[in-house]
Amino acid sequence: MRRSHRDESGLATVETTLMVVILVPLLFGVIEFGSLFQRWLAAETVAAHAARYAGELGGDDPALRAFIARELGAVGIDASRVTVEVDPSQVTWREPVRVTVRSSERIDLPFALVTPITISATAVARGEVQR
Repeated sequence: MRRSHRDESGLATVETTLMVVILVPLLFGVIEFGSLFQRWLAAETVAAHAARYAGELGGDDPALRAFIARELGAVGIDASRVTVEVDPSQVTWREPVRVTVRSSERIDLPFALVTPITISATAVARGEVQR
């Protein structure tokens, strides 16, 4: 009987290369998703605290904007890439005030994609100011 003897000297390199091309984007995808999810949860928390504070202040105020920028910085979100909407700008006792925080983020996956994404968080509170 005759045995066929094949040269498999480069096969391990090819297999490793194929696995790296698949596993590296997958690993970075998990890391990016986790980071994006953390920033979304942080934006939700900041929006909820900001809505409560807006109710205490009676609506939109420079102190509210400074509070939001400080809180976003504390959780690692760049406040310069964030837009904040307060609707309505003035509230009185028991009127609802809505605060929306939108942040422009990027997803970077090696060998796969780079895409911008917007994180949006909205919270509603009641006004606590008698006017």
